[in-house]
Amino acid sequence: MDKEELKEHKEHFLSLLRSTSIPDVELLIEDLEHAGFFTSPASMKNHLCYEGGLMIHSLNVYEAAIKLRNAFKETRPDVFERISDESIIIAALLHDVCKAGSYFRKRNAQMEFGQAEYGTDYGRIPIGHGEKSTVMLLRMGLDLRDDEICAIRWHMGAWSVAAGDSEERAQFRRAQELYPLVTLIQLADTAAAQILERKYETINS
Repeated sequence: MDKEELKEHKEHFLSLLRSTSIPDVELLIEDLEHAGFFTSPASMKNHLCYEGGLMIHSLNVYEAAIKLRNAFKETRPDVFERISDESIIIAALLHDVCKAGSYFRKRNAQMEFGQAEYGTDYGRIPIGHGEKSTVMLLRMGLDLRDDEICAIRWHMGAWSVAAGDSEERAQFRRAQELYPLVTLIQLADTAAAQILERKYETINS
């Protein structure tokens, strides 16, 4: 992906954020710039591990969420009446904000497109990235709704639940019951990472 394509994706990302009612959205965008959100990879060596990959992944999650909503809203309008377009934008675009600036290119790593390998620095707040993204956004001054908080916190779904932790499992299930946005973002994140961003050479493996 060349710089012109990344620029176009960034403009789309920013137009979506600016379409929301987030107060002082330009300050949020400045914080994202400062954190390195728009230049960070999405992973260390798996999906979209190249400059700008995190931003592309976030847009993919948004697009997947919209397609899932459109596929099911006629069947279950009662569910999707509880999910606002704005919350989809916020939760999808910002669910992985804690990955911004947390990766560094490994010495002697492969340099081919989509094949670079990165290491990671968990920083001074080494907690799960769902929790960390929520904390970072609140610190940036974003007044998240309850369903947005839960969707970002639990976007990894069952992978976010510690093995054998019955209390955490109950909290995850309760979040799903209360807020359909949780399941929508979880499904969209999985679809983006495991389908849209899957490496071609691994499709039949």
